[in-house]
Amino acid sequence: MLSTNEIIGRNILNILNEKDIKQTQLAEKLDITKQTLNKIIHGRRNISIDEIKKICDILCVDMERLTNEDDLKEEEQEPIKLFMGEVNSKEAKRGLMHAQKIMDMILFHSEIQEKKGILQEVWDD
Repeated sequence: MLSTNEIIGRNILNILNEKDIKQTQLAEKLDITKQTLNKIIHGRRNISIDEIKKICDILCVDMERLTNEDDLKEEEQEPIKLFMGEVNSKEAKRGLMHAQKIMDMILFHSEIQEKKGILQEVWDD
């Protein structure tokens, strides 16, 4: 079962694709980094109600559209599968799992880079 953050993120991605809007454009309008938007889209960051309202205004959709789990298709349950499609062989499944781990490491590294100033301040204190 998907978390609320994952549902909202996947719905945002679907709407962006439908309206042919780039993630960078939405990030700019929200005044957040591309990395932060990526975390929202992948359900790795909590999203406030104010952010949801702002996204709804920018994308011209109602809040129900962002929170509706029924709009999600079965194959969209995993970001890697969404990107690469459904696979059937054991080798391909292992490859997708490996790609998922790499994606998670890249996102983790990105988050550390984003917060390195804060971490350095805490370390120096």
